[in-house]
Amino acid sequence: MEYHQIFVLGLAACTSAVIKNGTGVGAGIFLLPVLALAFPPKVALGLGAPVMLASDFMGLRNYWREWCDGRDILRMILAGALGIASGACLIHVLPAHVFKVGIGLYAVGFAAYQLGKDGLNALRRRRGTATPPGMHISTGMATALGIGYLGGVATVLAHAGGVVWSIFFMARKLEKRCFVASLILILTLSDMIKIVTYWQIGILDFPAILVILVMSPVIILSSNLGNWLNKRISPVRFRAVVLAFILVLGVKLAAS
Repeated sequence: MEYHQIFVLGLAACTSAVIKNGTGVGAGIFLLPVLALAFPPKVALGLGAPVMLASDFMGLRNYWREWCDGRDILRMILAGALGIASGACLIHVLPAHVFKVGIGLYAVGFAAYQLGKDGLNALRRRRGTATPPGMHISTGMATALGIGYLGGVATVLAHAGGVVWSIFFMARKLEKRCFVASLILILTLSDMIKIVTYWQIGILDFPAILVILVMSPVIILSSNLGNWLNKRISPVRFRAVVLAFILVLGVKLAAS
């Protein structure tokens, strides 16, 4: 690993930890495009799992045992493991340049949609009009398994499983801390599975994991910084800055 790659890896890891603990949205989607600027896209994907896991442990510590019914978590992670296995097969099939452009397009689509939705909601609040109710979905076993599987595919291909899995937990109308704790638990379990998966398909190796282990104290400090910023900076502004940066990175990757 070259010195400039180690620098990019450390910067991306610390910033994604700040984002995860500061705003809770887009940490994985931010991480992948940044790493893809310095590493081959599939190697960047592999590096993302241990980086995310380091900040997952901090979140798990902060929300220990505040998650929802363990049966839902179990169903979703079992289905998610199957989705991870299915998605891993696609990683070998997709050419590297197609994969890189796909990462960029996904980042652009995600950021543009979230910025548009946030802007529309802000406009409605200024005008005093009500925000339309969200889409109603079932929270039964079939839904948990289906969303669990799709989240597994999304997380192994783009570290975007949290976006998918959060749909189920939002439909459950969980209390805020229970929602965050449930999402962090399934992200932690899925990142463990991804590390094994990426190792098996050859896009993650021991030297890379060792580098990230050395960085883990700084990643933990960055997680605490994100939590501190969450209490002192407007989450709306912080989220907007993160999404704008993801949008710029996505455009750069998609155009390369």
